Amino acid sequence: MYQRHDERGYLSTVFIQKVKEFIDFATEQETYHITTKIKCPCAKCWNVPYLDVDTVKLHLYRRGFRPNYYEWVCHGEAFGDVSHPSSSSNVRDGENLMRDMVLDAYGPMASRMADEGMNDGEEEPFLDAKRFIQLVQAAEKPLYEGSDMSLLKVVARLTSLKCEFNLPHRAVDGIASLMKAMCPNDNEMTANFYETKKLLAGLELPHHKIHACPNGCMLFWKDAEELENCSVCGAERYIRRGKKIAKKVLIYFPIGPRFQRLYVTKNIAEHMTWHHEHPRTEGFMEHPSDADRAG
Repeated sequence: MYQRHDERGYLSTVFIQKVKEFIDFATEQETYHITTKIKCPCAKCWNVPYLDVDTVKLHLYRRGFRPNYYEWVCHGEAFGDVSHPSSSSNVRDGENLMRDMVLDAYGPMASRMADEGMNDGEEEPFLDAKRFIQLVQAAEKPLYEGSDMSLLKVVARLTSLKCEFNLPHRAVDGIASLMKAMCPNDNEMTANFYETKKLLAGLELPHHKIHACPNGCMLFWKDAEELENCSVCGAERYIRRGKKIAKKVLIYFPIGPRFQRLYVTKNIAEHMTWHHEHPRTEGFMEHPSDADRAG
């Protein structure tokens, strides 16, 4: 299925037949009958955008299938359904969950981001589109050959531990470096906290950093933004180390984007709707008019 060219460098008849089998299978699924489009599994799209059949076929002829896509789980096939040779480098349930998290985070923009990210090298994609593609690939990519965990799942867990135990950056650098050395050669593990943070940048919520008094008296915000000392206790705002570094910083997350992220996350959105039901107890009057008539 992955050997596109024959000995002469032309598309092989076997590969063309396999593409036809894939297209026939994908177009039999219910999703195709509703949208008349399928996810493109080429080596660049990585099952992100929904495209028409002719475009998907063209992408596969040009680029081939994405690596290790033996089981067509994004096109109606479940793991273990067919006799395709299963690769040990496939990331199973964890990959799907992390990939769903990325798609939820970008919501309706996911398809547009994917379209911007796949331009055949004609121009550099926008930063957001580039980050989106990197996140999807990290969710699909095993940490190393034979690993059941994706790169994205590992770095997300590492970042979560940093926050939970308040680890300094240098500690995360050491942990990441140790993990990279422990993994087999040619692993995808990030080497330090900077690379980890850079990979996860596309999942960050919009936020504002506001300097605060070291004693918690006030925020250096709006009219007080230019002050260098607290107007209440007189404490200095900055650490004097060649450049101005705030002693204390408040990170503010605007409520709008936070609600948007919660509502587009499938497993959380269903809990975001509040349903109130009156208790069904004896003697309970469901309509105020009943009480008025009784009086």
